[in-house]
Amino acid sequence: MESISGTLLVVLPIILLIGLGTLLRVTRVLDDAGVDTLKRLVVTVVLPAVLFNAFLAIEFQPEYLVIVVLVPLLCLLLLALGHGARRVLPGSSDVTPYLFTGFEFGMLGLALFTAAYGQENVPIAGMVGLGHEFFIWFIFVTLLRRRMEGAVSALNTVRSFVTSPVILAIAAGVILNVSGLRDPIAASPVGAAVLQTLTWVAATIVPIILIVVGYGTRLDRAGFRQAAPLVAVRFVVVLALALLVNWLVIRTLLGLPPIVEAAIFTLLILPPPFIVPIYLPRDRREEATYATNVLSLYTVVSVVAFIAWVAVTA
Repeated sequence: MESISGTLLVVLPIILLIGLGTLLRVTRVLDDAGVDTLKRLVVTVVLPAVLFNAFLAIEFQPEYLVIVVLVPLLCLLLLALGHGARRVLPGSSDVTPYLFTGFEFGMLGLALFTAAYGQENVPIAGMVGLGHEFFIWFIFVTLLRRRMEGAVSALNTVRSFVTSPVILAIAAGVILNVSGLRDPIAASPVGAAVLQTLTWVAATIVPIILIVVGYGTRLDRAGFRQAAPLVAVRFVVVLALALLVNWLVIRTLLGLPPIVEAAIFTLLILPPPFIVPIYLPRDRREEATYATNVLSLYTVVSVVAFIAWVAVTA
């Protein structure tokens, strides 16, 4: 009974917040412009605060370096499989390989993980997602833009990387951590006040993102039929990868605790990056619609899979 109660305590708030987002859309309390503003707030303020806190607090261990390297390799594997899927899946296009790889770690993964496992375990998720962020900003975005827009200069790639609030937050957290400045900052009145402010800001990530997810979860029959083949194939592949990596690498090879397995599972069952439609030119409207349908359906599948994982492992 206690296990069931604990599971409900974790799962029900996630469902209720997603339902609240849907209700706010139906009642027109929120509109598209308002949701776009919330997304910008998350990307530029809330998510950087979460990641800064995570990397400031984490205790670096050699075992985690294996994960930092492994995750981008898995993403490259999925990208290669995506090129194969493009040849056989109905409705596929140039964007298909980029919907087969990458994960919406920032806008969904951290919110789900934090809701289920608490702020104190966010550093674990942050370390699991570190290699993924390098893959997204250096490889994924570069290849996607080159495919959609033509050649992309190395200078623009580096500029987009170093000016990203997410990357700046990660870098700042890591530098202050490894330099030994974390404790002196926390001990000073001003530093403690700044850290407390960032903690309050970071705490808003769960309700904001889950409300946004609920607002955006809508698919018609045509969109469902169009997106379903890719979503089904990718999900089966990443689910198998998640279970294999957790058993073979995390548990057997590295001997890391179950919370790391939870972080790996959370990352690998996430939908493709929400930024994909942003990089599609206006003359690719059909592909943009296809990408949006895939992201919408996959988000629902990911949330259901995450809730099932929490229920089974609680």
